Amino acid sequence: MTRLLATSKLNKLKSSTFLYFSLIFFLIFTLSSCYKPAGQIGDEIQPDQSKLKVFYSDTSTVYAYSIPEDSVRSDELTRNQLGSIVDPVFGNTKASFYTQFALSSLNQEFNYNPVMDSLFLYLYYDGFYGDTTTQLKVGVYMMEDSISLSEVYYSNIHKAVSPIDYANYSFYPKPYDSIIVDGDTLPPMLRINLSDVNTSLGEYLLKAQPDNLASNEAFQEYFKGLYVTCEQVGSNGSILYFNLLETFSRMIIHYHNDSTSNLYYNFLITSGAARVNRYEHDFSTGSPSFKQQVVDGDKALGAQQFYIQGIGGVKSVIKLPFISEWSNLENVAVNEAKLILSGSENPPYNGAPAQVILVRIKEDGSYQILEDNLQFGDYFGGQYKSSVNQYQFRITQYIQERILNPTKPDYGLYLYVYGSSIQPQRFIFNGNQPVNDTLSRLRLEMIYTDL
Repeated sequence: MTRLLATSKLNKLKSSTFLYFSLIFFLIFTLSSCYKPAGQIGDEIQPDQSKLKVFYSDTSTVYAYSIPEDSVRSDELTRNQLGSIVDPVFGNTKASFYTQFALSSLNQEFNYNPVMDSLFLYLYYDGFYGDTTTQLKVGVYMMEDSISLSEVYYSNIHKAVSPIDYANYSFYPKPYDSIIVDGDTLPPMLRINLSDVNTSLGEYLLKAQPDNLASNEAFQEYFKGLYVTCEQVGSNGSILYFNLLETFSRMIIHYHNDSTSNLYYNFLITSGAARVNRYEHDFSTGSPSFKQQVVDGDKALGAQQFYIQGIGGVKSVIKLPFISEWSNLENVAVNEAKLILSGSENPPYNGAPAQVILVRIKEDGSYQILEDNLQFGDYFGGQYKSSVNQYQFRITQYIQERILNPTKPDYGLYLYVYGSSIQPQRFIFNGNQPVNDTLSRLRLEMIYTDL
């Protein structure tokens, strides 16, 4: 009986062990049969021939050439410019300005036989461009034509002025040095004596009658303002920046009369006084290849180099003539289209513009802001990358729109110095076929998906 019980227990143990290992084996087999490498999951759903494919291209035709800028708007700028510079490639550039003045107090009376002692013009420095070790010579003339805050003016402005130069003043710019006047230390300013060469301007101001001094409008009709200009330098030179709205920018007349000495009066430059810059460019003194392209209109030279210059100097035209042919590929989605513009000089002469701007040319020659710029701001690009001496623009929407509308006329793109009304910097770019094959060429880099 005992033997039978032992045999029964042994048989039950063997049976349980068999079932346990059978279960383990079944689970392993089941799990292994369900395994598929991650890269193969979904193969049955999306076959190889239907997967989206992403491509890269930098072979689309893009070319550029440079033309003179007619003018830029130059009234009521955040700063006004004065100076002269000689560029070995771009030639000569000169900056001048017209400005009105406002009364520091109304109903001023210069009574009792006023006699002028001195008349000084103060201009508050706000920076410079170029070489300040070159001597400049400034001329100051009384305006005979009026300017007005209600009018729009451009940098090719020309107003009649008197023939008398009240300054005839030569100096070395010192935009970071304080000046001392009558024992007082003042911020960096250009101080011009307007009574040393000729006293008639100060005498004219002292002859103003009460009606002429009753309001700014009356005074600006009596005294229309000053034209401040600079003689062209022979080499190097600089363009000086001035903040005319700063409190220290003014004209001060010192005088005495029959009863009182040491009198003075301030004529201010305020937001109520019109201010206009005049820019002049003489490209005939530039380099031969620059003149042949910009002055003579040889567009083919843009394949090697092309140019931009601020303050109404030079702009470039960029064209992508065959982009619309991408429509032949049918369903193409542009992931990113990046225009690469590399510098030809390293380092750039007198420093590169901090930013350049790309806009779309309209049929009438004017321009409009690109949608890429409106939507994406800084991501759109245009900032100078000093590490690679380069500018880049993302023009994805512009390219996609041209592919989707292949028959729509396109007139190309303009490239400017950003803020060209006040920025005098210039830049030279490599074209799509630079003279040296090792140079980074003008190109369009595209990443796109074949849908």
